[in-house]
This record gives sequence, C-alpha cells and structure tokens, in this order.
Amino acid sequence: MGIDQADPARRQAGERTSTLPATVPVAVVGAGQSGLAVGYYLRQAGVECVLLDAGSEVGETWERRWDSLTLFTSAQFSGLPGLPFPGDGRHYPGKDEVVAYLRDYAERFDLPVLPDHRVLSVRRDGDGYLLSTTHGDCRAGQVVIATGAFGIPRLPEFAAVLSPDVPTLHTTEYRGPAQVAPGTVVVVGDGNSGRQIAAELSTTHDVVLSCSEAVSPPLPQTVVGRDMFWWMSVLGVMRLPVSMQAPDPVVGDRVPELVAAGGIRTVGRITAADGAELLVAGGERVKPSTVIWATGFRTDWSWLDPEMLDDDGQPRHTEGTGAVPGSYYLGLYRMRTRGSALIGFVGRDAEHVATALVATARGKDTTTTPPTTEGQAS
Repeated sequence: MGIDQADPARRQAGERTSTLPATVPVAVVGAGQSGLAVGYYLRQAGVECVLLDAGSEVGETWERRWDSLTLFTSAQFSGLPGLPFPGDGRHYPGKDEVVAYLRDYAERFDLPVLPDHRVLSVRRDGDGYLLSTTHGDCRAGQVVIATGAFGIPRLPEFAAVLSPDVPTLHTTEYRGPAQVAPGTVVVVGDGNSGRQIAAELSTTHDVVLSCSEAVSPPLPQTVVGRDMFWWMSVLGVMRLPVSMQAPDPVVGDRVPELVAAGGIRTVGRITAADGAELLVAGGERVKPSTVIWATGFRTDWSWLDPEMLDDDGQPRHTEGTGAVPGSYYLGLYRMRTRGSALIGFVGRDAEHVATALVATARGKDTTTTPPTTEGQAS
C-alpha cells in the first residue's frame, strides 16, 4: 500500500480518520515516535488501524520539553522508517526540529491519528479488546500499546518534605534559565537530561549537580570524525539486548570541563530534605534557591486489563509480543535492545511487532500483506 510522498496535496494527519470508529482491526495507543513507526508498517501492509493519542497534536510531548534540548543522536540516526531526518546527517536536531519532523511524518504517510483521544482503559472483550477513550469506546481485534517509556515524572520520596518555600521543577516543567530565580540551583540527577540542564544553567546561575553512586559510562558524540552511534551500529551494539540494571551512557558530556572551570560543583547522592536544605550522603547540607528534579519517569499501567500485567503491575510480554493474544507493546525502555526507546532505532522494534501482528491479521483477513522496509532510513 504505497503513498506518493511528493504529492503536494497530501492530507493533514488525522483528517482521514476524524471520528472514533466503533470497530477497527488494530488500535494503536499513542502517536509518538513508536506509534507512528508501527503505524507506518501497518499502512504499508494494508492493515486498517487507528492511532489514539492524548495530545492535541502529534509531537506534543516533545514540544513540552526544555527549549534548548538537543538529541544526543545526530540526524543520521534520528529518523523513523521510510523517512530520513532532514538536513545534514551530522547535525544534532533540537526539539522543535523533532516536533516538525514527527508532524511531517504523520502527514506524509497519511497516518490515521486521532488527537485528543486519551485512552482511559483497555479491557479484554471476547477475542479482541474494548478501548474506552475520552470520546467513547472502540473495539479492536488487536492492540498495540505505544505510550512510550517516559510517562509520569518520578520524584524522590524526600521531595514531599522539602520546604514549599523552595521552588522546584521536574525536567518536564523546565524550559530555560530565565524561568529559574537567581541563586544556587541544585540539579538532582546526573543522566543526560540533568547534565544538559546543569550545563545550560551554569552560564547564568551557581549550579550544584547531585551525582548518583552508579557510574554512567561517558561517550563522546564523535570518534575519529564519526558519530558514536555510527560506530555502535556498525559494531552491532544497538541490536544487542542489554541488562535493565546497566546504567545509560552519558553522551557528549560537557560537565567535566565545566566542573574544572568552576562553573558547576558536584556533590554525591542527595538522600533527604530538612526544611529548606538538601542532605547529601556523607553529611553535607546544600541550601538551594531552586531544585531541578532530573529524576526520570515512572509508568502506570493500571488502565490496562489486569490479565495483561504481571504481579509487579508491568506488561506481560516477550520482546513486544504480549502474553495475552492480540496485544503488543512498543517503545518500552530496553524492550529488545538499547535503542528500543530511541527515535532513530525504535523502527526495528516496530517492524518486529508489525510482522507478528500482520501474521495474526492474515489469519483473519487474507487481504493483508507483510510489512515492507522499502525506503527505510539506515
């Protein structure tokens, strides 16, 4: 099922499917990078589907991130199946470029996105699924849960006892230095997001970066003139499974040089709060004027049928294929490989899931064809 990508009169994403269907062969929950990627493969295979998204527009989650955010993958390794990321492949895209790319992707491939359709619950219904949304119910023969790895901001328990007089922002609320009051900013969390924000704030504020005990391996963005992800792809690293316990690498980190120059001070893990002060493991006290929580995200799967979850409340699946027939997952952190939640690598998992899904759909409808990788960016 092809589409003329050069057609100047291509429709706006979601225009083709403007109302929630009562029934559909496949419902995809989430129209972020994961949902769009699997939607691409389903459309290529001729499988009718709908992409249900809580946001008002494609790319809204990216749009809400801080203003200076840049990907740590270059454009060459930031594209979805069938459409390379535009511009110089060596360029590191900013978040606004990602938003524009995702919206163009949905439009270009005429993906049936329904915005403002938050899925409230997914329940088994005979041999299919009943999805309750903010605009009514939809029954699907198969369902792909593509809501991603980064759902609800996670805060440490001691955040609740920090004095309310100290302004705090999670990374999802941070936009830029102008938003932060003068004084000492404590960034709690030293992953890629925490380090990017700390580096940006160091030009306007006194910054204290709290580092965890786990050592995140540093990776340069380029090695011998090549993007680090080129090397990781060539060597097969991005296709290998990885332990959930292994720390994420920090890519293109500027913090060491800023620490050496006196622009950032690092402390150990913060373990508690006492009034307006934060307590560092080892006894040091830090009094912040503002705290930035770069403490990641947690997931809440309570809206899924209990049959779809394990004893810990996590989805029951094997490499994206659900334990409950007809259910699939995509975009989960390290679901199959290190790249499972990265924009430029989720396409491999999307193809894997779509192939399994189409095989099931073909058993019910012989008009479907296997998904194709034709035109996929390398």
